[in-house]
Amino acid sequence: MTRAPGLKRAVKRRLKDARNRLRLRAHDWHVNRRWRGEAKRFLVVRHAGKGPEFYDVILHWVEEHVPEIRGLFELRLLPCWVFDWSPYALHVPWLQDPVENWSRRAHARACRLAAACDRRGIPVINRVDRLSNAMKFEAASRLSRAGIRTPVMRVIGDHREFRETGCGLALPLFVREDAGHGGLMLRADTERELRAIPLEQFRRPIAVELVDVRSPEDGLFRKFRYVVAGRVGVPHHMQATADWITRGDIRFHNETTRSQEQSYISRPDPHHELFQRARRSLELDFVAFDYGFDRSGELIIWEANPYPHFHIPKGRLSYLAPAMHRTLAAVVHLYLERAGMAIPRRLQDILFTSPSVSCPVTEDTAPTGAGSRLR
Repeated sequence: MTRAPGLKRAVKRRLKDARNRLRLRAHDWHVNRRWRGEAKRFLVVRHAGKGPEFYDVILHWVEEHVPEIRGLFELRLLPCWVFDWSPYALHVPWLQDPVENWSRRAHARACRLAAACDRRGIPVINRVDRLSNAMKFEAASRLSRAGIRTPVMRVIGDHREFRETGCGLALPLFVREDAGHGGLMLRADTERELRAIPLEQFRRPIAVELVDVRSPEDGLFRKFRYVVAGRVGVPHHMQATADWITRGDIRFHNETTRSQEQSYISRPDPHHELFQRARRSLELDFVAFDYGFDRSGELIIWEANPYPHFHIPKGRLSYLAPAMHRTLAAVVHLYLERAGMAIPRRLQDILFTSPSVSCPVTEDTAPTGAGSRLR
């Protein structure tokens, strides 16, 4: 496998980082100055060359719904030098997982920043050195050890062996990238198709068992997403597709699927404790789980995403907006709870007036890793 594509991506990212850095530093300085006023704040760190505005949706949501706490968010860029740690009650790296997959330098800098927080007892949400736990093969291994079903996965180390044996997996199967989310997914139903998969297009390909989750009633495939933020859990969406890949851009939409999705996001997910166990097995504080059910009705987790995409749905999907509001409220609730800060009444109303939100009050709410605080 040639290194040229990876080198090209690294050069493009560094050029993008250089272009964005001055603009973002000026932007952050003005925004931080505008909202500053809190004695204690969140140190929110991003990378200029890798989706620096990916989670601006959280900031915009806070400004609109709980503006009294917007001043808690202080935006900084990597590398981040802190000379006075006294204002910070929490550190939140908004960095695409896994960081070491796209920049070893950024990973090292982020880990040093987290270690500095540890020495000062400052909690860290979704520590950068734990994000690789959500890579597909590692996540599947951890979840399986926790007694949670996932598709069987194999890392494809030897291309020839895979083409000859499929790494021991039965057909059909598919191949995808181990790191990141979305991306290319290539299916093989026959040995000929398996041998034809262009493995050179992947950086670290994995072979994945293709579990049939197609409904016998209507032939649709359904993927559920459940978001866990600390002890809080929120049903986020249910996507139905005619294709075995269930993504939003190919969503099948009619009155029946809409009614089913509304029902899912309006009720507590009965598997909340299972997803809490899954979160703890990944040693993460916040994670979105994509899951489905096989023909026997058994739950199977497809993927764990510690940095999911957020947006407020509009148009025909506007009925999902309340679930997104609850999801964003759960994220902010986690930040405040881990920082040991008061939860605004307005935030509690958005999050807890819906019966769909699960939040056991007796559960251990401590974050994972060093620098934890018990609340």
